[in-house]
Amino acid sequence: MTQAEVAASSALTLAFQDLEDAKADFQQAEFKDAAHVLNRLVAVFDREPLASFLSEVLPTVDFDDWLKRAEASAGSFVGSAALHWSHDRAERVSMQIALCRSIAAKKVDLLNFVHSHFQAGNSGAAHVFVFQSKILAPLLRDIRRLSELRQVPSILTQAIGRIPQSGDVTLDNLLQLACERFRDPAPSARNDAIEKLWDGWERLKTLAGSNKGESAQAMLGAVALPGSRFRELVETEARALTKIGNEFHIRHFETDKTPLLPAEVDYLFHRMFALINLILQARSHTASMQSLPFLLHRRA
Repeated sequence: MTQAEVAASSALTLAFQDLEDAKADFQQAEFKDAAHVLNRLVAVFDREPLASFLSEVLPTVDFDDWLKRAEASAGSFVGSAALHWSHDRAERVSMQIALCRSIAAKKVDLLNFVHSHFQAGNSGAAHVFVFQSKILAPLLRDIRRLSELRQVPSILTQAIGRIPQSGDVTLDNLLQLACERFRDPAPSARNDAIEKLWDGWERLKTLAGSNKGESAQAMLGAVALPGSRFRELVETEARALTKIGNEFHIRHFETDKTPLLPAEVDYLFHRMFALINLILQARSHTASMQSLPFLLHRRA
């Protein structure tokens, strides 16, 4: 699946449609209502899941300083004031969103802004069309492009594609859903991904029996022999990750649990996925070795 296909099916899909709808309504609005209609676009920026995505990918910009410099460049004729947008897409999007907020809040006058920076004719409808085509259309395009840029490390992408089936339908479905959601550019989707992954971890610890402690030890037995240094390392990691799941906003959301930032979610997903993948690979290898005598007997 390409990055564009991931974005198209992501948690942001409905937000993108809401942005397009708000842009269309703005274009059709009477000039006197245009700034008010622009508030619909701003409302989508501030609503989840788009709000947390934009917060993660956009830098802070000094809009007031940028606007002063743009206005100072105006010449003696209409539309002569230059708009120097950043070559960096994220910075440009951040500035254009700030512009939309200022016009929607009527801190910046839409008519004066378009009149200063574009050749828009004399009608209010023309000013609305120019702002939609010169500002809103590129802005929405660039937000979509930013959503396509989330890169999952290639080593993790390869591991996700090769994780063995556990033989337990519920666990396999949890892991598949976790991996799909982790690829999503929306932080809210990745929060769901890490929750599903931890649910899978708890399910995995019971595959060898209802006693979770004994079952977990049997599960780790496929990875390394008891008493070995690597077995000690894996047991330490398993206990640490279980504790993390109980103390952070992963499987529990009480007020005494600690929320996670997007980068922290990514880091913990990598750690937990690596452990689960290690265990499932070891179980798969053990099952193959156990079936080998039977296969050799059949060939004989």
